[in-house]
Amino acid sequence: MDWPFGDLAYADMMEVVDRFDTQDQRDLVGVYDHLLGNETCDPFEDSGEAVEAFEDAEWLPLLEQNLADIQRTRELAVLAGRFVPKSDFSMKNLEPPSQ
Repeated sequence: MDWPFGDLAYADMMEVVDRFDTQDQRDLVGVYDHLLGNETCDPFEDSGEAVEAFEDAEWLPLLEQNLADIQRTRELAVLAGRFVPKSDFSMKNLEPPSQ
């Protein structure tokens, strides 16, 4: 699937998700678990395990974690779309300035 945002390098949903009352949860996994709590394909319990997998060149679990983060981000974006005005969604362009 093509990236849907044209010239934008990434879409950061955390600014939108921060509007929800997630108590002390501020990271993607914590906010997702607090608001939705659905199962994902993330094989890791914490980021330390992901670091160990990287250092051991265990690529499949890292790909699964990235896929889980995509799933979390999408589901949070859908949820935010129900409650946050569209004008409040903003994205950053990381492309170098054109000359």
